[in-house]
Amino acid sequence: MSSNKQTLTSYRHVRRISRRSGSNFYRSFWLLPKTKRDSMCALYAFARVTDDLGDCDQPTALRTQWLNWWRQTTALNLIQQSSPQHITLAPGIAEDTSAWPIDLNRHAREILPALRDTVDRFEIPSRYLLEIIDGVLADQQKTRFDTYEQLEHYCYLVASAVGLACLHIWEFREPLPTDAAIDCGLAFQLTNILRDISEDARRGRIYLPRQHYEQHGMCEDDLLKPRADDRLRCLIDDEINRAERLFNSGWRVWDSLSDDGRPMFSMMWRTYRRLLSRIAEDPRAVATKRVRLSASEKLGLVSRHFISPIFRRLPVPPIEVARPKPHIETSPPK
Repeated sequence: MSSNKQTLTSYRHVRRISRRSGSNFYRSFWLLPKTKRDSMCALYAFARVTDDLGDCDQPTALRTQWLNWWRQTTALNLIQQSSPQHITLAPGIAEDTSAWPIDLNRHAREILPALRDTVDRFEIPSRYLLEIIDGVLADQQKTRFDTYEQLEHYCYLVASAVGLACLHIWEFREPLPTDAAIDCGLAFQLTNILRDISEDARRGRIYLPRQHYEQHGMCEDDLLKPRADDRLRCLIDDEINRAERLFNSGWRVWDSLSDDGRPMFSMMWRTYRRLLSRIAEDPRAVATKRVRLSASEKLGLVSRHFISPIFRRLPVPPIEVARPKPHIETSPPK
């Protein structure tokens, strides 16, 4: 980690932002050594501010303007070779943003030195960070997807790009199975989409692609005002099967990960996979509520990963990963 004063101060800021978030994601950072944990805080703080810009209570045009400025400022500081003591702010935003709902100038100065140090240290391609912003920008402009390919691209931006950046911090042995890493992010995001169907409906958003729900005789109104009928159950069952295949592919990342990166990956994979199992137990429930893991399930997952002897006994691959069926030789009929 860089020892210059600005960078050290920036790491203090990103740790504070991550700690105050109260996110379960933040708690999993403690499975990592300190340098990697601090770098995860830098990545998280960057993604947190990006999401806040996209979700703030301001007109869409203004949110889009702020996100474009945030993207340009991020690019200037990650791509240009400049002094680590200097943060370049893109033109187009007032010099003093302290009275704004989100103080963009302050966040840039607080977060970007640590993010730049993290990107340099772990050789994270800067495009992943810019793609994270692109995903939030896409959310400002599009709340419907006609095809699964369109949904895949969106999920890549908001989830897989984050995961690929994480993998660089956790470190891996070449070659990284990039397709598996992308599939893992898609699995996580598709699980989020299924969990949040009723919540997204209240916001006027539909993330499942039209080509999928129309196959079950459904229209937009059926997802904006979801009912727990057989059509919804069949649609959710199909998406669960799709997500299960993505989870199976995503687990292949395990073999390439460094030893100290494996516990956090395992905890995230198993948490999201457990959530998908809960949705599968009652697919109709997503019409009326946000499906969650119980406190005891969360505690069990945490203890299995933070207590080393228990973690070493976890099945690898997890029991949820589909195993190929054995080939059985049969004699030809006589």
